[in-house]
Amino acid sequence: MRSDSLKEAAVPGAVASSSPPPLVRVRGIAKSFSGNAVLHSVDLDLRAGEVVGLLGENGAGKSTLMHILSGGLQPDAGTLEMEGAPVRFGSVADGIEAGVSFVHQELSVVGALSVAENLHLGRMSRSRAGLVDFGLMEEASRALLERVGAGHIEPRREAATLRAGEQQLVEIAKAAARKPRLLILDEPTSSLTPHEVGGFFSYVREARAAGVAIIFITHRLEEAMALCDRVVVLRNGAIVSERRPAETSRQQLITDMTGKPAIYEHRPRTINGDTIALSMKGVSDGRLLAGIDLDVRKGEIFGLFGLVGAGRTELLDLIHGVHRPTAGTISLFGEGLCLRDPSEAVRAGIALVPEGRKTAGILPQHSVRDNAAISSLRRFSRGLFSDRGGDPRRMASYRQSLGIRMATDTQAISTLSGGNQQKVIFARALMAEPRLLLLDEPTHGVDVGAKADLYDIVTREAEKGLTVVIASSEVPEILALCDRVAILSKGRLAGILDRAAMTEDTILTMAFKEH
Repeated sequence: MRSDSLKEAAVPGAVASSSPPPLVRVRGIAKSFSGNAVLHSVDLDLRAGEVVGLLGENGAGKSTLMHILSGGLQPDAGTLEMEGAPVRFGSVADGIEAGVSFVHQELSVVGALSVAENLHLGRMSRSRAGLVDFGLMEEASRALLERVGAGHIEPRREAATLRAGEQQLVEIAKAAARKPRLLILDEPTSSLTPHEVGGFFSYVREARAAGVAIIFITHRLEEAMALCDRVVVLRNGAIVSERRPAETSRQQLITDMTGKPAIYEHRPRTINGDTIALSMKGVSDGRLLAGIDLDVRKGEIFGLFGLVGAGRTELLDLIHGVHRPTAGTISLFGEGLCLRDPSEAVRAGIALVPEGRKTAGILPQHSVRDNAAISSLRRFSRGLFSDRGGDPRRMASYRQSLGIRMATDTQAISTLSGGNQQKVIFARALMAEPRLLLLDEPTHGVDVGAKADLYDIVTREAEKGLTVVIASSEVPEILALCDRVAILSKGRLAGILDRAAMTEDTILTMAFKEH
């Protein structure tokens, strides 16, 4: 459903009567689950040879719409056409047969198989004798990987040994191998390095030039502005705007997605006193980090920034007891730390919100309440037994204070949106009543609305006196949140900037110091 202003913003020629029909035409698509309307009469045209960015907060209906386009779900109402002919996909296989490939955000590579075997699942190359021709598969795989900017990946390598970004590129290569007419990409760059993003963008532009229609779902607005021909915003199950990147702004898209301005500006705060909460002197880990010296004051939001491989996560791991330093000392409020494991860190008053909630953060089949309470079971125990009686009350309190959207705290956490899952992980950390809160990429994979909420939570807790150390690869996030920032470059401390000296150029220049 589009307003008049949206029609004015449409791509020239998109509604001209003389134009050929779009590759895909969606009209009046609606979908509900258990009486809850997720999509409301959605209209969308997709033309061959264009990249359409699809933006929206978690829960806006993006995934539901994409599952309908690819055959994974059936709409309750509405029609779908391809090149002017009505189509109805009864399954994902039907969608693939029609030329629709959907690269999901959730990775589905088979870890025990090689990269080449993953790329050829269901269509293994065979020799004249009928045997699997691994040599031919590997040759074809190299060409596919090179095409999507992943030529460095060895086809014979076991898929389980790849990092998440490399697995994502394998998924993209697998979709490219099908020679799709419509390619749906859901957060394809979320785990990629900047170099890999560049190679991936080259593939997308090549596919567009070849006439493929591409839907690019992302939370990274700068990528949508750089890559897409049109940007469509879905909010509460309906399309609310459709704009050309050259004629809009990042702030306008944020307003479209949230329904309100969401400007991430640093909130000036007064840090009372000079109490040192965390002190690190000459800290090394024997692998990457060397000679780290820094002090973090009580109530400060202290940033850790660096490029991929700079040592951000490794430094948090040392503080949290995942690894022990091979040199140097770490102290918390003047007391030396010699942690054997993360459970000792929790008892010492250190809580961590880890990077990658899907792999290191949540217990997907357990309830919201259990996920939130798991780190504080020792605090609420009687003798050998944990006292769970107060869990509902504590969860209700954090549900309200953190703005967690859910039907009930007994539902599986996997049923929540990404932003709300992340808020539950924040609740878990805060429920342990820490003195030091460690955040590793805390807004990774969440939409701008949830990101703004998480920024408010961090700032509010710091104003109460909680000390926060946040590791982030996003300079705007560092600038929005941090009072000071330490810049790491290949495991070395390139420098520490106070608020007045923090600019994007300065931070990035220091991050490249050891490169």
